[in-house]
Amino acid sequence: MLHYLILAPLLAVAAASAVSERATSSCPCGYRDSAGHIWRESIKSNLATSNALSVVNQDWAVQTWGQQRDNVYMQYSADNVYNVQNVLGIRTKAWSGNGSVYTGEIQTNRADIQYGSFRIKAKIPTAKGACFGFFSYQSDTQESDIEFLTNDTNFKHTVHYSNQPNHQTVTASADFTAFTEHRFDWMPGQTTFYVNGAKQTSMTANTPTAASRILANVWSDGDPNWSMGPPKTNAVALIQYINLYFNSTSYDATHFASDCKAAGSPAVCQV
Repeated sequence: MLHYLILAPLLAVAAASAVSERATSSCPCGYRDSAGHIWRESIKSNLATSNALSVVNQDWAVQTWGQQRDNVYMQYSADNVYNVQNVLGIRTKAWSGNGSVYTGEIQTNRADIQYGSFRIKAKIPTAKGACFGFFSYQSDTQESDIEFLTNDTNFKHTVHYSNQPNHQTVTASADFTAFTEHRFDWMPGQTTFYVNGAKQTSMTANTPTAASRILANVWSDGDPNWSMGPPKTNAVALIQYINLYFNSTSYDATHFASDCKAAGSPAVCQV
């Protein structure tokens, strides 16, 4: 199901700024994930703090766009991304039954991310009638998703994976209403999904190829075939961290190798 429209303007990321970011990194020779892939760059957002929003504002943009859906007008608003319980909260507010549904979303400032290993440690919402998503996005056909639907019968253990428009639904042993790490590794030709480091499934059809942003959101538009709702009580996802390890179109392998050598070729960081 296609349910995203990114209305914020795309921000160009200059190669010089990306190189500068990597040159001052504590891991100048990159990051090796558990599958053995080495990624050249990272964005690590530790949100387990009383001022998580200040961390978000370093590398992410809080969204404020709106869109008329089939059932309601859905409005992303800044007050639905907020500090709570020493972590970051993203929510869809309780809906009265009339008017707009107010939702929350963040997206990376960078739109040049192309392949990587992307992790979020979070508690999913429990209020019925909402969708919590963590995904890459360039367009409706260039998108990989991890999504949780609170109206699923077994929602504490059910996760939906996709390379749009292809979907798979997985039931895991972990309780997603406790803090759980969810991860997708986006590779050329394949996306692999994990829960707490354990592989759940891989998808090869429709794997994205375009440079993208990474997003996290909690939303509802009353769609009876997906989000259902909107929720009658606040639907809140709590997030401890979002760690992104990736390559980009702004920092190529040649510059990466040169920077690694200039730094003395230290060991690759394990992630």
